Amino acid sequence: MWRLLWVFVPVAAHADMSECMNIADQNKKNYCMASYSGSAAFCDKIKSYEYRTQCMRMVIAKQREAAYQTPKQPKKEPTK
Repeated sequence: MWRLLWVFVPVAAHADMSECMNIADQNKKNYCMASYSGSAAFCDKIKSYEYRTQCMRMVIAKQREAAYQTPKQPKKEPTK
C-alpha cells in the first residue's frame, strides 16, 4: 500500500495550499487540496475512481497518523 502512495508524492509535494489553486486538472487540484487539508471532502470531488480511492487512502493514513501519534516524552536529565 505504501508503494502506491509514493507514486502520488510529486502531485502533493507543493510549497503551500495556494499552489493547489493554480493546477488546471481538477482531479490533481482536489488531490492536492486533500493532501493539505486532510479532508476527504476534496477526494469526493475527484472523478476518477482509482484516483479518488488513492486520495481516500492517503487522507485516512494522515488522519490515523495524527490521531494515534504518541507525544514524545521529554528526556530526563540524570540526577547526581
